[in-house]
Amino acid sequence: MGPWDAVFDETYLRTYVPFLDDERTREEARGAIALAGVEPGAEVLDCPVGFGRHALVLAADGYLVTGLDRSEVQLAEAERLRGDADWPMLVRGDYRDLPFADESFDAALNLFSSLGYLERVEDVGVLHEFRRVLRPAGTLVLETMHRDRLARIFLPRTWEWLPDGSLFVQERTVDWVSGEVSTRHVIVGPEGERIERRFIHRLYTATEWVEILREAGFATIECFSDWSGTRPPTPEARLIVRARKAVE
Repeated sequence: MGPWDAVFDETYLRTYVPFLDDERTREEARGAIALAGVEPGAEVLDCPVGFGRHALVLAADGYLVTGLDRSEVQLAEAERLRGDADWPMLVRGDYRDLPFADESFDAALNLFSSLGYLERVEDVGVLHEFRRVLRPAGTLVLETMHRDRLARIFLPRTWEWLPDGSLFVQERTVDWVSGEVSTRHVIVGPEGERIERRFIHRLYTATEWVEILREAGFATIECFSDWSGTRPPTPEARLIVRARKAVE
């Protein structure tokens, strides 16, 4: 169990879900699948799937989505939201060792800053796993915060009121050489109860993303700042990367 696991328990649903609106979710999910270049009926891996917000949109649009996550809490919420629907298929597992056969998917999605919690060599290994389970000419679409964007908007401390009346405080320190962001989350409940989480997240530059995707074996790598795939990377926006597997 890694130090990041506790971040994705009930506290994640409590602190992040209130700020993720449905319109943004639909834009991200449909933008990512458009960049992947696959049509409804395609087999798509959403990993990590979290509580299923992107996978549910794409499943409703007719894609055969498999979502994998290591968090039981996140998967339980995804199952609740899916209800009696057949899709998305939800699997518990670790993206360092995907429990799928080679060439199982037409596209893979890795959204909302879901890499960077491991050492760099492990992140390369995860990307290699994505490449392994993609079919020839299959596409990985990755969306993340990047170091240049963080430098533009960085605040060492923020606080927000949650819908349940709790105070959510985030404190961050950054090593700008390594790209490591050390974060402390503190939730103070309405009755004074206190929950604290600490974790380290590594943010890469667009240049570094291209390097590690090449190390993972991807053939064609493109970086954007919007879902249309027309704007180059900029510190004003999060980073979107499209990486294609070669036809072997």
